Amino acid sequence: MKHERKIVGKVTPEERDEIRMLYERKNGLVELFNILTKDKCELYDKIVQDLGETTLKFQDWWNRNSQKYGWEKGDNSPWNIDFNTCEIYLIEK
Repeated sequence: MKHERKIVGKVTPEERDEIRMLYERKNGLVELFNILTKDKCELYDKIVQDLGETTLKFQDWWNRNSQKYGWEKGDNSPWNIDFNTCEIYLIEK
């Protein structure tokens, strides 16, 4: 199934850097979470907590900037960012 990408906005390089840092942190934490077992309780709990906090910050960035810039929304269509151009896309399924 092919997905269409539609440009719905652009962010500043500073805003792009903020979401990129959150994106990379979230992905790194997910990878750690997937390789650790609950046996390493202290580290496991810290990763779960950090992942939760990072996920909230990640979603807050999208919510905040979509309101600020008035990006078009779609039913079950997520936004995506091109880190090279700072353009925001709506992924239409």
